[in-house]
Amino acid sequence: MICVDASLAAKWIIAEEYSDRALALLATWIADGERICAPSFLTIEVTNIIRRRMLREGVTLPQAQRLLRQFLAFPITPVAPAGLYERALALAEEHQLPAVYDAHYVAVAELLECELWTNDRRLLRALDGKLPFVKWIGDLP
Repeated sequence: MICVDASLAAKWIIAEEYSDRALALLATWIADGERICAPSFLTIEVTNIIRRRMLREGVTLPQAQRLLRQFLAFPITPVAPAGLYERALALAEEHQLPAVYDAHYVAVAELLECELWTNDRRLLRALDGKLPFVKWIGDLP
């Protein structure tokens, strides 16, 4: 099982830095039969990323809807393991995260004993390498 956050998953539909790596990882995971999971709000966050592109870069509504449909086709299982919310709150406090959204991804990976893949450098700085199961897409060759 692999956990992904919105900063990585959005790269599957929006061409930007490390999109090639994110797509290669996705292809490998699918080929290997890995289950890809995330907290249920992943789709909301990706939809928000698309909306920001509409506002900043002039992506039209039909283009945005096409991107969203592409994203919704990916095999991502929403999960909420027992203790998720409590653990996310504790992780946010432990690592001084200003919000618990990112901590939910970390908590899912921790509770399900799997890797979390991200491109969220702010999160990585806050964790300061203390959680080796949290992986940065930029570390891939």
